[in-house]
Amino acid sequence: MTTGSPEGPPPQWLEVHRTVLSTLDALASSTGWIATAANVGIEPIFERVLQQVCEPRGLAPETYIELITKDLRLRAEVQSRLGRLMENPALVKMRREAQRREAEHQLHVLRYVMTGHRPPDWVWSSLDEEQQNQLQDVADSGEDRDPVLQPRVERALQKLASGGATYGQCEDCGTPILLERLQLVPWAECCASCQRKREGVPDQPPEPAVSVIYF
Repeated sequence: MTTGSPEGPPPQWLEVHRTVLSTLDALASSTGWIATAANVGIEPIFERVLQQVCEPRGLAPETYIELITKDLRLRAEVQSRLGRLMENPALVKMRREAQRREAEHQLHVLRYVMTGHRPPDWVWSSLDEEQQNQLQDVADSGEDRDPVLQPRVERALQKLASGGATYGQCEDCGTPILLERLQLVPWAECCASCQRKREGVPDQPPEPAVSVIYF
């Protein structure tokens, strides 16, 4: 992997880099950015930081990205700061709460097409008329009924209805299920590792945390 030229980045870009790092460090000790990050992710926050640092100097944020992409040390310093922001407990909590709401929406829709049980008004009203008609056609046809999946969906909805404290928590090892897994499988009872054990599939190394990489 390229680590940059022997002479290193030009002095003006080293100053930009130091300012970017200090700005990200300052964000880590504040809370004003958390709601935005919970809704749209950390990337727009990072882009805004680059604009604030680079543009007053007449420099292009894209050039800074190109610079640190070629320099392993500089890139690692930025990524460690972004990782720290993503690990903020308040942000993690907000992301999980938002994910629970989205999962509940998906699960109600899924139960509707499998059973014909109309979802709550807050779910139904979020769909446009075309979506409502399409779902009703599928529910009436019965083609998506699944006797294996349905009880898993019902169980997940019961967890959410009881306050959601156990939703998203592995039933076997007790650890939080990765948000990325719940987004794909909102009815998941276990983390991927424990699910493989339940199915008698050879286990794999623990799921790695998703790296924060924007360049």
